Amino acid sequence: MNAVPLRPLRAATLALALLASFSATLAQASVVITGTRVIYPGDAREKTVQLTNKDGFPNVVQAWIDINDPASTPDTAKAPFLVNPTVSRMAPGSGQTLRILYTGSGLPQDRESLFHLNVLQIPPRNTAKAGQNQMLLMLRNRLKLFYRPASIAGSPEQLPEKLRFSLVQKGNDWRVKVENPTGYHASFGAATLSVGDRQWKLQPTMVAPLGETQWQAEKPSALPAGTAKLSALLINDYGARVELRHDLPH
Repeated sequence: MNAVPLRPLRAATLALALLASFSATLAQASVVITGTRVIYPGDAREKTVQLTNKDGFPNVVQAWIDINDPASTPDTAKAPFLVNPTVSRMAPGSGQTLRILYTGSGLPQDRESLFHLNVLQIPPRNTAKAGQNQMLLMLRNRLKLFYRPASIAGSPEQLPEKLRFSLVQKGNDWRVKVENPTGYHASFGAATLSVGDRQWKLQPTMVAPLGETQWQAEKPSALPAGTAKLSALLINDYGARVELRHDLPH
């Protein structure tokens, strides 16, 4: 589908969309994005992302990329990428291909860099109720975009075996320390720690390449004696969850 000659929406026009976007998910949006993340190989000329309009009516779609700014708009986004088309009209049941081109330089070559692809869905107004007040609900999907240089050591498939987990304790306060010695981001869907018949849900966060972080329990309490067993779900390039299990002495 070709892009329609529309002017990019102004930041003020996007205010309602940004309020609605935080509750929108890929499953809720009727413009569906293929995949749960975007991997941009450092040696690629461009990366394409496929959209599909599942609605029985047309939608206008606007896309842009930001640098870790959930409140970004096309006017404020500073990422070194171009998205073509930036604005397009999708007919009912049709598809649209977004072309992403890297335009920058100077990003680290030994690790991934993280950006976000934003796709804003703007439905048409109800012409049958043109004389009445209407609320225009716009949905925004926000996907992680990983710029992945070809020179990173190892492979993303080695990430599960490379991650290191340990317990950090100070009195009754404890956390799970996660170290990532690779050049790839480690994203997690869920994690729990158990000792005997006690279990704690953790608050897992993404671990940056060559970095570390500490996970806290949702409801902290003292750990009883015994071996602590960690279970964590690592999300791979395809959106699948890979279960990791580790015994953590304490």
